Amino acid sequence: MGKEMKWMGIILMVMCVGYLINSLQQGQYNSKSDRIFSIDKADVFSIEITKENETISLTFDGESWSMPNHDSLTVKANTVNSFFTTMLNLEKTSLVSKNPENWKKFMVDDSSGSKLRFFDYENNVLSEVTIGRSNAEWSSSNIRVGDGPEVYHTNENVSWQINPSPTYWGEIIKDDSTSLETDN
Repeated sequence: MGKEMKWMGIILMVMCVGYLINSLQQGQYNSKSDRIFSIDKADVFSIEITKENETISLTFDGESWSMPNHDSLTVKANTVNSFFTTMLNLEKTSLVSKNPENWKKFMVDDSSGSKLRFFDYENNVLSEVTIGRSNAEWSSSNIRVGDGPEVYHTNENVSWQINPSPTYWGEIIKDDSTSLETDN
């Protein structure tokens, strides 16, 4: 009986090690299909956010971001970087509806949702989504990708980042240089 238990223990250990190795190897094949955006930040040269009748555009010239209709504001780099980090890692967590009649209920229709569009260098649309607040979960948002009928919950609440206010994205930079007067 002792020899049988010893062999069963060895076989069990070998199976556990084999399972762990297999799990680690399979991990590299995980799909990114849950990611909402399959774009690279380097390909984005313009962002457009529309909510109700308010729209803001941010453009990238290869070095810095700007707001074409708000020349007095300088775009906050940390806000844009945080936006990209969050958006490009945003994932679908669960399907909420496939029925376009429910879009208003989930705040992803054209009148209640916030529309986010990414454009490339030639001003072609890379990706377009409509984002709405989730009434069911405060920690997620509802999202509809493109013209698709599906509405999904997201893994993070991003409604507050889809903000068309110029002062959310930019700030007035005051000139810190002071002129020195000399008495001669």
